[in-house]
Amino acid sequence: HDLRAKVRGAMIYPAIVISVLVVIGVLMLIYVVPTLTQTFKELQIKLPPLTLFIIATSDFLQKYIIWVLAALAVLGYLAYRGVRSSWGGEFISRVGLRLPIFGPLIKKLNTARMARTLASLISAGLSITKSLEITGRVLGNVEYQESLAEAVTSIEKGQSFSEILRQYPRLYPPLVVQMISVGEETGTMSRMLVRIALFYEEDVSETTKNMSTIIEPLMMVVIGTLVGFFAISMLGP
Repeated sequence: HDLRAKVRGAMIYPAIVISVLVVIGVLMLIYVVPTLTQTFKELQIKLPPLTLFIIATSDFLQKYIIWVLAALAVLGYLAYRGVRSSWGGEFISRVGLRLPIFGPLIKKLNTARMARTLASLISAGLSITKSLEITGRVLGNVEYQESLAEAVTSIEKGQSFSEILRQYPRLYPPLVVQMISVGEETGTMSRMLVRIALFYEEDVSETTKNMSTIIEPLMMVVIGTLVGFFAISMLGP
């Protein structure tokens, strides 16, 4: 819960800024642009392509704003249902791991959760296979679930847990594999898993702090670009 709360907290600021930016942009297109359009008509000048694009967008929103809102509501509902479905969750899980910024964060989150849950179950006296079955159901990412399901089958055939994880270098960093290997050899698996969990939980905390620091200037650049685009389009003539 703590890890997820930190990630959500880092995303709240850009989500609010983008939402407000969209609302203000739509209001300007509906109420401000028509006034400028009337001025351009009175001047009877040739308008540049950017200005014509803004005016066309404004006219479209004025005529069909109700339909646009209805379409957005339907699309939002369909997207929500898609995310909640099994195929939608699997698609998002696989795509999320490949995103440039969020992919590494998702890996750290799932690694921390896997290590923390597995350590708790092994310390409670459960067998490694039973612990992996339960941990697989706790993880939210499909690829991590599949890797642990494969681990259960392979361990029952005599392979070690670290050997199985080594087959998934995209999911489990060398540090995780090496520490689990040491834990298997020394009989301190749960202790090593706790150390892995602590390391990646701290890593996630630092990453979310850095994201919050980086996102603010990026949002300023995005807002400045959009405002500049609108200003050039409407003040150019």
